[in-house]
Amino acid sequence: MYKIIISTTQGQFVKEVNDMAELPNILKQYESIYTGVQAIYTPGEAIEETEEKKSEPKYNTETRITNFNVNWQAIKSACMTTISKEAGDKEPSQEWKRKLLLCEHSPIRRGIISWKWPEIPYAISTHFARHHEGCEKFISTSRADRTGVDRTTRTQMDPVMMEMDANIQALINISYKRLCTSADPLTRKYWISLLYAIKEYDEDIFWACVPQCVRCGGCPEYRGCGLFDHFAEELTKEELLNIRTRYDKFNEYKQKVLRK
Repeated sequence: MYKIIISTTQGQFVKEVNDMAELPNILKQYESIYTGVQAIYTPGEAIEETEEKKSEPKYNTETRITNFNVNWQAIKSACMTTISKEAGDKEPSQEWKRKLLLCEHSPIRRGIISWKWPEIPYAISTHFARHHEGCEKFISTSRADRTGVDRTTRTQMDPVMMEMDANIQALINISYKRLCTSADPLTRKYWISLLYAIKEYDEDIFWACVPQCVRCGGCPEYRGCGLFDHFAEELTKEELLNIRTRYDKFNEYKQKVLRK
């Protein structure tokens, strides 16, 4: 038995084959999104990376949550205030939380998360710096008088430190763009790393962070990346037309293909 790790624009897929002669047929299934074979595991051997994979630069996508200020009772209180009611003391149910996250009503902006990327390429930090609604960014300087390094010797991929604060709505909005497989692959890796760090604190916020095509029920971009078409292949029409079901099904899907 051989285990093959296939790299695509939608993440990595692991396939098992009894005979390597089956490999061309396996790859044909991914021909529209295929980017390379990352590794092949043979019986009795460790996974061996391809030469292409070995030559790729290694980036530290570690994400540290520095402050997790999400109080669902306070969020519910804001919701109830808008309809002149009291929230009570009961913790909101998962069903209630997910309905609110789907509606994207203003009280979700009460929940704020802060995090730090200890090392992020400067070029990638600029992708996140473009987001401006409901979030703030703090990026370490590259000034020569502060770092002792001549700025003209630096490259776009030199690491910097970056911290961000974002409310829940901002996290959802950024995910619309940065989970798209047309986004820069490394930018996507950093964002996915953050989402999995958030998942350790709150699975409902993780659940609500999807690419824009899942929200819309189809790709709104000028040039589609194929993510939605691939995701939708195994769904019924009824499942595709129900936004809650789309989110549920995509969460099953993203934990297979959108890995850290």
